[in-house]
Amino acid sequence: MALAVEFEENNLVIVHVSGVLVRTEADAIKKQVVAFIKRHGRAKVLILIDEGFLNIATFVNWDDDEDDEFLQQHVDGVALVGDLKWRDSALLFLLHGFVPFSIEFFKTGQEAFARAWLSC
Repeated sequence: MALAVEFEENNLVIVHVSGVLVRTEADAIKKQVVAFIKRHGRAKVLILIDEGFLNIATFVNWDDDEDDEFLQQHVDGVALVGDLKWRDSALLFLLHGFVPFSIEFFKTGQEAFARAWLSC
């Protein structure tokens, strides 16, 4: 499994990414996050890109769906932590600059900084 999700206090959603990211897993995680937000309110998201992350599945329809639209309206910020080689691809994938919340990328080892940024 390339994705795992955890929920922490203060409505912080932690997503671990490894292997190859595929649409079916992403959709399943999104549904869990949407359900969490519907129960607890707005959230911030910390995405941890593990060393074992390989890439995003190609030749897959990654168009937004109703869950993406809901998340765009109810997420207050996204911090990503991982190898800098994934920075540009991750920001493009998340449509940095086109969503109504801030997204910031932190290099591996800077999870504490990412958490601090999200708490602001």
